[in-house]
Amino acid sequence: MVLLGCSDLLLRRGSRDLLRVSSLEVREGWRVGLVGPNGSGKSTLLTALAGRLVPAEGRVVRPPGVEIVFVTQAAAVASSATLWELARGEMWGLDALAQELERARVRAGRPDDPAAGLRYAELLSNFEQRGGFSSESRLASGLTRVGLPEESWSLSAAEVSVGERRRARLVGALCAEADVLLLDEPSDHLDLEGRSWLAERIAAQSGAVVIASHDRGLLDRVCTHVARIEAGHLRLRRGSYSQVTSLEEGEARGERRRQKVRTKRLEELERLAAELATFGHRGAQARRRRAERERTALETQATLPSGRPRPARRQERGERAPAAARAGRSGAVLRASHLRAEGVFDDVGLELRAAQRVAVLGRSGSGKSTLLALIAGARESDDPRSALEWRDGTSLLYLDQEERGLDPHSSARAALEAWASPARAAGALAAAGVPPDAWDRPAESLSGGERARAALALLEVREADVLVLDEPTNGLDLPAIEALEERLRDSPATILLVTHDEALLRALGAEVWALEGNALVPYRGGLDGYRRGARRLEEDATRLSEALASREAQGEAAHPSAPEALEVLDAERAAAEQALLDPTRVSGRARERWRARRQAAESALLEAWEASARPPAPRFQVRESGVPVLADREGEGLTVRLEGGPGLRVRRVGVVAHLVPMAPGEGEPERSTLPWAWRALCHGAARLAVYLLPVEAVQVASRDVLDGGPFEAFGDGWWVARREALERSEGWQRHARRRRRQCR
Repeated sequence: MVLLGCSDLLLRRGSRDLLRVSSLEVREGWRVGLVGPNGSGKSTLLTALAGRLVPAEGRVVRPPGVEIVFVTQAAAVASSATLWELARGEMWGLDALAQELERARVRAGRPDDPAAGLRYAELLSNFEQRGGFSSESRLASGLTRVGLPEESWSLSAAEVSVGERRRARLVGALCAEADVLLLDEPSDHLDLEGRSWLAERIAAQSGAVVIASHDRGLLDRVCTHVARIEAGHLRLRRGSYSQVTSLEEGEARGERRRQKVRTKRLEELERLAAELATFGHRGAQARRRRAERERTALETQATLPSGRPRPARRQERGERAPAAARAGRSGAVLRASHLRAEGVFDDVGLELRAAQRVAVLGRSGSGKSTLLALIAGARESDDPRSALEWRDGTSLLYLDQEERGLDPHSSARAALEAWASPARAAGALAAAGVPPDAWDRPAESLSGGERARAALALLEVREADVLVLDEPTNGLDLPAIEALEERLRDSPATILLVTHDEALLRALGAEVWALEGNALVPYRGGLDGYRRGARRLEEDATRLSEALASREAQGEAAHPSAPEALEVLDAERAAAEQALLDPTRVSGRARERWRARRQAAESALLEAWEASARPPAPRFQVRESGVPVLADREGEGLTVRLEGGPGLRVRRVGVVAHLVPMAPGEGEPERSTLPWAWRALCHGAARLAVYLLPVEAVQVASRDVLDGGPFEAFGDGWWVARREALERSEGWQRHARRRRRQCR
């Protein structure tokens, strides 16, 4: 089903044509990544699709009743609204449906409106499919996952940052389960945990999603299609971002080969035309005219069908040869000790080796930027014992989030010319995409994107031994991020960076250190190890690693609940408990570290025990057509399923129970259900509902005939099972009458 589309669309910025879209359709289940350079019209297109901008030409079409939720990069909000109210406000469609459902419930109780019950059942099914009953729990969980703890939900918009307000609105929009979700740079202001939650929620959307983003990790994880804006036109392709990019690079290579053949042929035709021009006879002139027509045709093929020039060649990954490592430069380049920032972290120490690549991760506000500033010497440590021991002759380049390594009162050109010739500085600024009119302006007057590109140019001309980079991808579009990735991947320098760009971390193969529990904790296995929680637990971690490696060498599964793993984790927890028994024997900072180690060991033990435990068996069971029908309580209702087969939920509304099939993906893979299995499931669910819930009737919508049991056809595909009919079919009422006769 097409949920949103446009045709012959023209968007303008002032008097300039910005973007032309000949045709675009967004269908149910599609997740479209909208990519393109900064200023190409991504946000403008989303605004037009949301109906908040009238295009200069063309029209945007959406079917009646389609609900669209749009999360912009910036939006005016009431300063008195709390974070919870901001998030809840994005769920206006679900709230409107809840109000309509309540009105339908009241009408269904009137005997003079027989159709009201069916309308109520339809609205109830829609409300359940959109997760209306669990919306607030999903909202609370989402706010926590994006770094907004419960104590912040009551804060007003005026008391929190722009990033926190935007995160709250994003969570509300993703929990609204709207038909179409439009997201403009949704991963901004999110750490890795928040981005993982974002990818999970986008992938779970049943409608359509259009995402304008420079986050390649997010685009790869969720997108089914990619719409690229290039030279004022939009092109839609099926596939993830990596798949579409690979296809486009293959097409570009083919076009370069064809262009090479055309160029060679044009040169031959030029020579032929020049030679034939010296001859005056008719045959020579005819051949010259044919050569000129062929040359004109070849020149025409050098442009796209739309007449716009072909995009410049993109440098392919791996094409640039890696720079050779500096001879004789190995070992430690930095040893830092007793780094401390009051209220952020205490007594952090670290060592960086030559050519090492380390990413510092952690939740927002954990102190990552502060740590980089201490290491770069841009901030003084609060501990007088702190020390930074650099290897002699080591050069450092520090690019922070705000100034990007530039002097606020000096120009970008001057910053580069301090390290390179004027010609090379100008070439680097041009290659990085810095506008020429920004080269000589003070850095403080540049936009965030211009400063980010100037920093990219500075990174190109500086050959530092150590690069300390704080969120280097902020403000860059996708081509610039890929250029940054290539530069860092080929650099022989030691790299210490803070970033939430998953694709960049994987491309660099960076180690992961995380700021947790007032300490800097290294992880094994890079980004994947960090997500698994594979902390380095010093001696105990070494023992655990050796034990698991031994099992793998013997061909056994290295399961976290293996006896060796449980023994090591229990020993780690016991050691932490012993250290914390006498608080007078350890300092305050050491106590914090021991508490963090105890918490990590306890969490790992709980996960191991849970992995080894058997899942609980269902509490109730009946048999229908010889097949077990299993059930468990779920709030005021039930979950019912055939053993190894499909399932449904039993929702109680007053004295009536509704049978609602489980949506595909709720615990079971999507499968086809045979009529006899569906009939057995409904019959068993009706019996369980009457026995376990205080209801007088059970109703279900079914295309299959539910004969041979308590159900009666109610019309329009609806079937109703009444308590009285079920008791009669099972003999309960007959036995009751017999007992009454015996009593008389």
